[in-house]
Amino acid sequence: MDRIGLDLNITSNTTLCQEHFRFNQINSCVKEPLPREAYANNRMSRHQPIYELKQDGSGEPFDSIIELRAAKIVNFLETRNYPRVADTWPVHYEYLLAKGTKEILDRIAKVTGVLYKCDPFPVQHRRKRKLPKLFMDYVSAHVDWPIEELIGYHRRSVSDQFTKDTSQHFFLDKEDITWNES
Repeated sequence: MDRIGLDLNITSNTTLCQEHFRFNQINSCVKEPLPREAYANNRMSRHQPIYELKQDGSGEPFDSIIELRAAKIVNFLETRNYPRVADTWPVHYEYLLAKGTKEILDRIAKVTGVLYKCDPFPVQHRRKRKLPKLFMDYVSAHVDWPIEELIGYHRRSVSDQFTKDTSQHFFLDKEDITWNES
């Protein structure tokens, strides 16, 4: 995405931008680079775009959302080295749906000694999503599996999940999920 509007007036990569990013780390630097009237439709925050760029200082965009995900995972895991952070625990969204949030809240309370004051979310039974085989093949081929394994996800064989009754879709069942319970 090319820079637009007020971003075109910025010349220094050290300029502090929205969400505390530097100019060469994000596009758009300015929260609202154009007046709201410039957008025919303001749904989904179009008037305040925010695209993270590679954090290597190059100012280049990621090649894909999958590449961005790998960078975000690495960044998340590095937070355990931040001051005043004791540890990080990757918790899968699927785990929270299948088990609810009480178990993780109890674990946090035990480690920190601070009791939670919220009501835990219960187990949520969501309908299975149909994912096209072409999509599954693409994701499986392009995901950075060594990075995914750092947070407990593993490549699965999708051939055994192919169901004849839906001809081109896969289902993700609770037993197909790899839990990270260490």
